[in-house]
Amino acid sequence: MKIIKILTLVLLLLGALLFGTLAYNGAFQKVNVEKGTQGGYWIVGFDHKGSYQEIGPTFNKVRDMVNAENIDSNLYVGIYFDDPGKVEESKLRSIAGMIIKDTSYLSKLKPNYPKLKLFSVPKSYSYFTDLETKGMISMIIAAIKAYPALGESITKDKAAPNGQGLAFEEYHTGFTRFVMQVE
Repeated sequence: MKIIKILTLVLLLLGALLFGTLAYNGAFQKVNVEKGTQGGYWIVGFDHKGSYQEIGPTFNKVRDMVNAENIDSNLYVGIYFDDPGKVEESKLRSIAGMIIKDTSYLSKLKPNYPKLKLFSVPKSYSYFTDLETKGMISMIIAAIKAYPALGESITKDKAAPNGQGLAFEEYHTGFTRFVMQVE
């Protein structure tokens, strides 16, 4: 009888720990999809090919460059070109970058970073949502929640994705904005 009480207590504690971890990382936050114009800026960054979940080292290259060159930017952006439901994982294309105020940054940085790309994120009518993110676990949970909600809203409104099919994420302090452009 004593062992059953101990096992019950351990299971309750593990359940509480799991619930607390999920709650802390945003598993229960509501997704509010908004519509409006998003984008309208330039980024410099590096191409990534393959699983979107493996883009972390490419973002590390961007952060290392920002630190080494003392660049005044703290807004990182991930651009995701392909639908992972339609494109083989090894062929998915994305860019890890940062917003810049002046396109002349590219010519200053290119000699030290020959693979650096300049990319325009056009200002376009979009569906978007902001979700609180505190770290890697909360980023994964947020992405799992955001993209289905955005897709459902786009389908419900019968809004067709634009020719680029551009989806991007802006990584702000404490939250991530998930964006899908439709015009």
